[in-house]
Amino acid sequence: MSKHLIQANMDEIWDEGSDETTSFCHQDKMVTTPVTPTEHVILRRHLYTQVALDDTYKDQSESSTACDVIKRTCQVSPKCVGRQALNYFPVAKTLRGYKWRQWAFADIISGLSVGFIHMPQGLGFGLLASLKPVHGLYTTFFPILVYLLFGTSPHVSMGSNAVIALLTAGLVERETEHLVSALGVNETLSEEELLEYKVGIAAASCFVGGLILLGMGILRLGFITNFLAKSFIGGFTFAAAVHISTSQIVKMLHLKLPMRTGLGKLVLTYIDIFSNIRDVNVADLIVGLLCMAVLLAVKLGINERYKQKLKIPIPIELIVVILSTLVSHFAKLNEKFGIAIVGDVPVGMPAPSLPRMESLPRVATDAFVTAILIFALTISLAKLTAKLHDVIIDDNQELVAYGLCQLVGSFFQNFPSCTAPPRTMMLSSLGSKSTLNGVTSAVFILLVLLVVGQLFVSLPIAMLAAMIIVAMKDLLLQIRNLKPFWHVNKPDFFIWILTAFVSVFGDLDIGLLAGVVFSMVTVLVVSQLAKGTLLGKANNEDVIVDLDRKGVSAPPGVKIFRFESALYFASQERFKNQLFSLVMNPTTSPRKDKREMVIPDVSKVDLDNPNKVSLDESNGSDLHNTQVEKPNTTEQPEKVTTVDAIDNVSFANGKGEEEGEGESFSRLHHLILDCSAMTYIDMSGLDMLQLMVTQFARAGVEVWLAGVPASTLSTLARAGFGDKVGTEKVFYSVFDALERLRCDESIVVRL
Repeated sequence: MSKHLIQANMDEIWDEGSDETTSFCHQDKMVTTPVTPTEHVILRRHLYTQVALDDTYKDQSESSTACDVIKRTCQVSPKCVGRQALNYFPVAKTLRGYKWRQWAFADIISGLSVGFIHMPQGLGFGLLASLKPVHGLYTTFFPILVYLLFGTSPHVSMGSNAVIALLTAGLVERETEHLVSALGVNETLSEEELLEYKVGIAAASCFVGGLILLGMGILRLGFITNFLAKSFIGGFTFAAAVHISTSQIVKMLHLKLPMRTGLGKLVLTYIDIFSNIRDVNVADLIVGLLCMAVLLAVKLGINERYKQKLKIPIPIELIVVILSTLVSHFAKLNEKFGIAIVGDVPVGMPAPSLPRMESLPRVATDAFVTAILIFALTISLAKLTAKLHDVIIDDNQELVAYGLCQLVGSFFQNFPSCTAPPRTMMLSSLGSKSTLNGVTSAVFILLVLLVVGQLFVSLPIAMLAAMIIVAMKDLLLQIRNLKPFWHVNKPDFFIWILTAFVSVFGDLDIGLLAGVVFSMVTVLVVSQLAKGTLLGKANNEDVIVDLDRKGVSAPPGVKIFRFESALYFASQERFKNQLFSLVMNPTTSPRKDKREMVIPDVSKVDLDNPNKVSLDESNGSDLHNTQVEKPNTTEQPEKVTTVDAIDNVSFANGKGEEEGEGESFSRLHHLILDCSAMTYIDMSGLDMLQLMVTQFARAGVEVWLAGVPASTLSTLARAGFGDKVGTEKVFYSVFDALERLRCDESIVVRL
């Protein structure tokens, strides 16, 4: 009979010194659970080896080879083509099932509210990308239109993004420096020519990134984000926020400093700032600080504090942009105090043009990094809001949408586009129902480009810098996640720290590479620290738990070993070391000669109850004593047989004995490997497993496998593992193996 226990109860029941109740935290509330279980489960079934189970419950799924899969995938029919075409145009499905009365108002309001955020962000991030503010508006308008046709998340609003704009700025400044150095001192370019070259480089990066994302979507590579750890993204975006804030501090102080690139550029930038501190324009600084104060006061004091009561958050960015522009224009701040302003904002849409194709090879590496970040940042926010609103999104179609946003935008002077947390969370809080919310956002930006743009000529750049710094607040506050990372998962903590440190004091591209490499190394290190555990059976019920718990013991002469990792090239040595350490080292237990020894009848051995009297009280130093019923010393032994003696036995406790005629023989005769955690095994792991079976067999210990996952089982079958060691030694579960030990009288217990 087995008792059905929750894990909290099990941990408390089988731990040493358990109290009568156990308490654990759940969602910030202390929950006290009685440790005495009241539910019972009775299981009745046959004893199964894995082969017997497969024969009884045959697999009815059709086996298919790689050729069969390719053949099915490549089958073409008019219906299939039509269905696939519609899959690439999710807006068609949205329109077909759109609930106009219930959804239209929410989409209109949410789209318009996000448009209010788009406009100031586009102006600011266009400047951050080392281009003109109007290019930020271009990068907002076209991606919005493309995404509403091809996207699947109602809470993603493609457009300008601070992190992506900063990466673009680094790329265009680097390429511009190369151009200037190539021309030499005898030939110079005007500001307009340099700007045109920068726009071409940014568009080329956008074009290459679009090709990469679109190709990944067509090849169904949406799973790639699984390899980007949350801690890595957090550390990188924190460092990006530090770089972004630093670049905007320079603009807020109205300092003209050389553009620093490469290793240690942040440190060099601050050295330049303090070296030129006397050149600060105080008026710009005052405007920037006042705007920051107003933005923070409304965001923290009203929008966040009363977000449950406000139907629509106050669009404070738009309000501050309008007010600062009016004050700057009528007070003539530029003329009187030399405050930097946006200047001329072109009216109308840019004519389509090809990106600088000759620049594609030079920007390919940076474009690849940018493309991966666009996908990682956008899909992570899309998945977050999808869980909150029970919305289904398609990772692969999202890749297609992101790629098309870049490709289309590259023909209209765009730099790479991405979503931004404020816009996504705005759409989520306002209950956006579909991607059609982008219609009102696009209409608003179009009006700004065609009509309203000229009204922002006097907009202070210090105000845009202040707005960008305030927008970095949440990214900078990610440093608060370090404490939970440390308590929950220390490898994540170190990934965050290393990625942020290298990105801040090195450069973003170096930090990106360091973070990815360190994440991969962490996986290997964790596999090297995989834990091996000896298991035992509870004395009063059918529960298999760690052997070091209270009320748990191992059957006599049997060890149950579980390795908590996949068995592959990186973990195979750890598997062997843990096995030798916890069970025994069979290589130091060579067979020498054969000697006669007394073997009691198997029926007198109680495999479940170790609380009987030991046959040899003096040998209590073994890892787990084999206990049998006390024999009648006046009677002759019931059975006499010849077995191999094992000398110099090495146990986990390091105690082997050699006592001449009174020699102590190894009491271990069976080793059960609980393979339930071995979800993967490669050729190196397979060789190690076969080696362990062979070495233990030479030491007189038979190795059985139990609870082998289906994927690992199929690998073993293809490698002919059952033919080499015997399929009868692979069991459905640990209980089946223990039951076979109990019932099979052919097993000789070595004492």
